[in-house]
Amino acid sequence: MVVDSAFGRLARKGCAASRDRLGYGLALALLAFAAPSPAEESSETSNTPWAFNLSLYAWMSGLTGNYSAGAFNRSVDASFIDLAENSRRFPIGFMGRFEAHYERLGFYLDGNYMSLAFDPKFQRFGRGVDTELGLMDYGLMYRLVGPTADEAPTLHGERRPNRLDVYAGARTLWLDNSFTVTVPGLGLSRTFAAEQSFTSPQIGGRFIVDITQDLFLLTDANLGGFGADGVSFTGGLLGMLGYRVNAGDLPLSIQAGYKALRYEVNGGERVPIRTRATLNGPFLGLTAYW
Repeated sequence: MVVDSAFGRLARKGCAASRDRLGYGLALALLAFAAPSPAEESSETSNTPWAFNLSLYAWMSGLTGNYSAGAFNRSVDASFIDLAENSRRFPIGFMGRFEAHYERLGFYLDGNYMSLAFDPKFQRFGRGVDTELGLMDYGLMYRLVGPTADEAPTLHGERRPNRLDVYAGARTLWLDNSFTVTVPGLGLSRTFAAEQSFTSPQIGGRFIVDITQDLFLLTDANLGGFGADGVSFTGGLLGMLGYRVNAGDLPLSIQAGYKALRYEVNGGERVPIRTRATLNGPFLGLTAYW
């Protein structure tokens, strides 16, 4: 009886241990099937249809054209170095661009600003022509060829297929031209100024090709105006070479390129603004992606 009871106790303990091991095994199996692996989890969290990027540029532009405010005007044909030597302000331009993409559809907002102060031919008779130029491009784009926003993260570290985007939107051009005339000996001066903004439609496209997995080439062309709001023509060309780098977990690209912009305006309310000018020169930029 003692032996039987001892064997009984051992048997009951063995069954309990077996049940415990079986329970633990079932729990681990359920967890293994229910919880995704780290690779699957990161893939799911990164697989989003949205993508964003923000770019900042410094544009070293030359200028050819004619600026006017009322009856006074000034013709200019100068490189960036000439403008830096003859302008009362350093003539560097600044650009910024923001893009938001959802699969193949995207939105863009692109801004440019430049301030120029031309010295007069005769210092005693005036201050010259001052002009401030602001450009804002905005609209929708569509990717005709290439990976969508949710496919791009899966191509990190690889040479990507060629991309072709087309876009349509508007360009708002803001001009502030002023000219100061001084009468020597009498202390008399008068400033003629005109400030006006003009908005016209714009269409364009860009093509991006990867040379290596990190080096890429981008070209962009657009045109607009079509006589809307006093803008007879506006157009731009851009070409740049970019190199992809990483700052921690944030993908970046460094760019260097050349940009040309042409606009022809004949408008204004109280004082007419007539401006036909071409800005062109190299630029350096930095873009962040997320």
